[in-house]
Formats: sequence, C-alpha cells, structure tokens
Amino acid sequence: MTMDNTESSVAFDAVVTCLSIGVKEFIICSGARNAAIIAAITSLKGVRVYNHPEERSAAFFALGRAIIKQEPVAVVTTSGTAVAELLPAVIEGHYQAVPLVLLTADRPVRFWGKGAPQAIVQNELFGVYAEKVIDGWNASRPLHINLPLEEPSPAQFQTGDLPVLNNDNVAREIPSNKEDTVKLQDFLNRSKRCIVFVGSLPLSWREPVLQFLDRLDVPVWAEATSGIREELPLCSLDNDPESILRIGGVPSARLWRDLEEKPNVEVFSVSPNGLPGLARESCVITAPNWQELEVPKTFQRGMVCPNSHGEIFSKYPLSEHSWIRRFSECIPEKSLVFLGNSQPVREWDFAATRLNRGLKCFANRGVNGIDGCLSTFLGLSADERESWALVGDLTTLYDLAAPWIVSQLPHSNRRIVVINNGGGRIFRRLPALTNFSSSQMQMVENAHSLKFKGWAEMWGMAYRKVTQLEDLESLPDGFLLIELFPDLEQSDCFWRALNQ
Repeated sequence: MTMDNTESSVAFDAVVTCLSIGVKEFIICSGARNAAIIAAITSLKGVRVYNHPEERSAAFFALGRAIIKQEPVAVVTTSGTAVAELLPAVIEGHYQAVPLVLLTADRPVRFWGKGAPQAIVQNELFGVYAEKVIDGWNASRPLHINLPLEEPSPAQFQTGDLPVLNNDNVAREIPSNKEDTVKLQDFLNRSKRCIVFVGSLPLSWREPVLQFLDRLDVPVWAEATSGIREELPLCSLDNDPESILRIGGVPSARLWRDLEEKPNVEVFSVSPNGLPGLARESCVITAPNWQELEVPKTFQRGMVCPNSHGEIFSKYPLSEHSWIRRFSECIPEKSLVFLGNSQPVREWDFAATRLNRGLKCFANRGVNGIDGCLSTFLGLSADERESWALVGDLTTLYDLAAPWIVSQLPHSNRRIVVINNGGGRIFRRLPALTNFSSSQMQMVENAHSLKFKGWAEMWGMAYRKVTQLEDLESLPDGFLLIELFPDLEQSDCFWRALNQ
C-alpha cells in the first residue's frame, strides 16, 4: 500500500500512535470513512485484529480485553452515530479506570456543525469520560483519537510495502504516590475501630492489597469482583463503625449507601479512578505504596462470622440464591466467572461458597448498567480455557449481537448462564415500589415470556434447559447456553426469610 496519500498517512500515523502507547489489539467496526485506518491496521504484523459489525458490543468486548490484559486496547469505528454507540462502554471504562482507546474516523473539519450527511459533532462526544490529549495520558481512563478524513479513493489502497512495526510495548504501570501513602497512613493512625470494604480490584492490585489486609487484621467485607473474597475470613458488617476504608470499586452493600446519612463515620477511599463514591465529604486517593504502610498498634481487631443461612438454602433448593451457590460449587476450579448486573453479582457475594476454588470473578460495576455484559465477558474470556457468565434475561436481551466475535476466538469451554425469571424481578423487592399496582410493576420489571433457545441456535451454541439440579450433569464441551429457570415462588420465599 502506498503511503504518499495524505489520508493514508494520517491514518497510519494514528495507528503508529496507538502502538506507541501500548495497543496490541484492535477491534474493527468497518465502514467507508475508516477504510484508511482499516488498511493500515490490517497491513501490520504483530497485532491481533478482530472485527465486529455492532459498535456497542465491539466496545464492550474491547473493554473486557483491556481489563484482562491490563493494557490499552483499541476499538475502531467509522463516523457518525457509529461513534455514539461507544459511549456506554466509555462510561464504564471511565469508572473502572480502564485504558480503552477509541480510534474514530470523522468527516473533515469543514463539515463539523453544519448538519451535513454522516457528520455529527463527535470530537467532543465523550465529554468528561475520555481523554483527548495523548501527552500525559497515564492509561487509567479511556482515550479518544478522532481523525477527520476525506472520502477514500481507490488510489489510497494500491498494493505495496507497508513498514513493519515492532510492537514490543509493555503496559504502563501507575507509580505509587508518596503523598497518597502519607494520607492513608494518617487515616490508619487515627482509626481505632475500622472496617474495610473491598470492591472490584484491578488485577495488579489484588496481591499487594491482600498482603496489606493480612497485616491490618481488621474486619473486611470483600466482594467477589475484588478477586480476594475467598482469601479472607467471613465477617459481619458493623452498622455503626467508627471509620471505613474503601479499596477498589464502589461496594454494592447497602451499608455503603447508608453512609450518605452518617457524616460522623469517617470514610477514606483508595480508588483507581480517583472518585469517592459518595456525595458527602470524604477523602480519596489513587496510588499508595501498600508495602510502606504500617499497622497501628491501637487497632481493635477480631471478626464475627454471621450465620451462613444454611437452613434457608436447604429449604429452598431451587431458589435463585441456591442456584448461585450451586454454580459457585460446580464451576471448574480456576475458571473465569463474569457476573451480570445487578442481581447476580449481589447474589454471588451473599450465596457463593467461601471455599477458595481459584475462580477469577469480574463484573461491570462502574455505573450499574446492564448493557454490554456478554461482550465484556467474551473479551475477558478470549484466551481462557474455561469461562462462565451468569447473567439475567434482560442483560442478555441488551447484548444479543455479542456472540458475533466467538468464531474469531480460540476454541474453549464458554458457558453463558441466562437466569430467566421473566424480567427484572429485583424491582419488586424495592420498598419504594410496594404500593405499585400489578400493571405498573409489570412495566417496571419489563415482564416477558421470552425463551433463549432460538438465540442459541442462531449463533451455533449448544443449549441446555435447567430447572432441576440433575440438569447440570454431563455438560457438552464448547460454546454452551444454559437457560436457568429458577423456581420463582421459592426465590420469593428465600428473600422474605432472609429479610425477616
């Protein structure tokens, strides 16, 4: 391909820039306007390239790849509303502090703001959710590279030699900050009765945070997506703590939300995105040196293990919570597990076995949305031998195009468990909706009678309908959809027994 054409040169330079910041994988959503970008990427050696026709799913797949690889991954689109489809994944990436790179083609600047065909104001489209300046970008949030390009012409894509680029860049690591370490040490020194919340943790944080918590030896409530839940003793949550240390993502536990009304409880957060997760006043840092922190001798230690509610599981074995416990016990050890929002991730935190089976749990928890979960799972699982997604029926409906990418992935055991309870039944448990009529609740829940067997056939997935425990025996290898129908009456009884 000749490189003397201006548009080809601009596109090639942008791809070189992506390589320079550590991008080794590109997910391409094809179009005419981004043809020069596609030509540059597909002519390179040493990069991994996927294609996807649906930009929203592609962006969430790229998000999953960036999370699991801990390095920038780029999604490439044509101009117009194709760029807008990236926004949900960009927002999720912003709150999870994921280096998702958006390489978008645009119409030339003279068309901006004129209402011309296929031209929208996309340069500012992502607002606060993505960085636009490469200099100083530390790979802790999304980056948008927007390229104004003329119409492609046949002369741009003549056969020729393209320079071979060596892509040996490594992912950037955010160095610890001395000031952050001092601030956290000061908090520890003045805290006598402290509990710790651990939300979702970046992979690089998990081991140093676990070592720090072992030395700290105070009650810790660790969620499944922290990656260290099973490494820590089970503890009860003190409803009246003196202070709280939050590490990682925002917790889903109710006590965290209740802190809005408890200004006397000091809250200190260590979060990759630098956000406190509360509207009330609290302190937040991003990069302490965990090894340098000292544990004060004044700390009150000890843990109280709450009732495991074993009798409720036995009484309602086909309830949704009991099914979650069963999956946590039978999923093969060391598998990757993705938990959909928002009910499965909460149920797993409560019901999953505490045995350390080496499961690697992930979820999209940044903004509690349910879009793109299947695509994120497929991005995370691309190189895994065994991976499982536990998602709701509405979550599945939000991402029906996700399996497009599977034919481009190595063969492995990928299991998508769709918990089909006929809609978003979590909403009927909200106290604020107690007085809703039946018709109003059906609308809120998006009640339906849909089944997913036809969707499995469309994408070549094996299918298994599950209503009883024995239905999980002798599962076939490969790409499998497990449609789980929990007993709705038992699920409601379990919930009521749990909250008595």
